Amino acid sequence: MALKCLFLQSGSYNALDDRMIGGLWLDQTADPLSGSGRMITGLLTSAQATPNMTVLVSPGRAVCPTPASDGGGYIVMNDANATITVPPVSTLPRADLVLMAVDDADYSGATYAPKIYVLAGTPAASPTYPTQPPGTIILAYLNHLANATSVAQSAIQRNRAGSQHEAEYQATTVQAIPTGTDRPIAYGTAMWISNDVTKGTSTTGAIPDARFQLNRDGLWTIDAGCRMQVGANASGGIWIGLDGAGMRFAASLPNSGTGAANVELGASCTRWFAAGTAVNVNAWHNAGVAKNTDPFNQSMHFRASWIRP
Repeated sequence: MALKCLFLQSGSYNALDDRMIGGLWLDQTADPLSGSGRMITGLLTSAQATPNMTVLVSPGRAVCPTPASDGGGYIVMNDANATITVPPVSTLPRADLVLMAVDDADYSGATYAPKIYVLAGTPAASPTYPTQPPGTIILAYLNHLANATSVAQSAIQRNRAGSQHEAEYQATTVQAIPTGTDRPIAYGTAMWISNDVTKGTSTTGAIPDARFQLNRDGLWTIDAGCRMQVGANASGGIWIGLDGAGMRFAASLPNSGTGAANVELGASCTRWFAAGTAVNVNAWHNAGVAKNTDPFNQSMHFRASWIRP
């Protein structure tokens, strides 16, 4: 793009030039040509007064990115409650996204209009959220039980303002940790997702949902928790480090002594990471035989929050 300046007395501008203004509000660290979108105010997703297979999105304002990396941002205003239809739920649970986007025939199709819609995930015994499409803002997450015929308030998790740079995952299933060796922990259930964090398979042990790639340069805070059935008179703990490299950033390795069999462990660090760095959380104990994790009350979690460049 050539050097341009808006608001001169003479000259001509097109819609793309105007979207550069909106692009300034996409992200505090983004230039006007890119960004992940931003909710300015409102746009709360809630259940209907009498729950059914729709949700209500309140009035509000947002800046929505274009599907292209050079398109700036759309300033979108919703001035009335919007009723959004949720696709029927099958005999398996499902995780959905409530999204805002703008249809723009400059990029595809023949429509010029903003929209709010539900992107349904794949039904599964342990469902995961679908991948967020380019050019969208996540307004909320929906978590449906099997055979659900309505969306209750308890099934809705709102995307918090500013959470575009935060991802959180939980472990909801028991995992066996061998004795005397480090094993990456799998955190397979998404609570908040972000394009800044990509979940994958660990290099060590090839364990799905145990590798977390940080896709943005800057200062990050990483917090992890694990509850493990180590047993009495044994040591056990967790540590955060580079995926497959053994380098440790933070650790918690207490001795359980004669105390409780289930040890709750936590580790955290705040440090600068280069874009593309992958980390995982490793568990270890010396109980002599394999021990299980205990996913009690969200005690097993992984959270990565980007702070600043």
